[in-house]
Amino acid sequence: MPDKIVLDSCVIAAIFLPETITGKAIEAAADHSCVTVDLAYTEVANAAWKRAVHAGNDPATVKTCLDDSIAFIRDTCDVIPAHDLITPSWDLACHHRITVYDALFVAASIRCSAPLVTADTRLAGAVRKTCPVILIG
Repeated sequence: MPDKIVLDSCVIAAIFLPETITGKAIEAAADHSCVTVDLAYTEVANAAWKRAVHAGNDPATVKTCLDDSIAFIRDTCDVIPAHDLITPSWDLACHHRITVYDALFVAASIRCSAPLVTADTRLAGAVRKTCPVILIG
C-alpha cells in the first residue's frame, strides 16, 4: 500500500464505530499518512447519530466513539478544506454522476496523488479510471 492515502468518511466512521469492515479500515489507516476532507467531520458525526438514534446504541458510548474519531481527523489526518476542492468536485460529480460529497474525496485523491480508500462499491466503480481506489469491505 502507498505511503499516503485519502480516507473517505465511511472508512473513518468504521474505524471508530464498529461494523464488519472495522478491522480492514483500521488496517488501511495504520502506518500511512492519512488525508481527508473537512466534510468528514460532519459525515462521521451523522453516522454516529444514526447509530445512537436509529440503531439503538447507547448515546454516551457512541459519543465517546465520535469524540475519538474527531480527534483522529484533527490530530492524525491532513484535512483539506472542502472549499478548496469545489470546482474540481463539481466537474467530477457531473462527469461520473456521483454526489458532490463523494466527489470531494475523489478530488482530494487526485490533488494528493494518493489512492482513495472507501467501502462504497458504487463510488469505487464510478471513479476507478479517474483515481486509484482501494475498496475495503
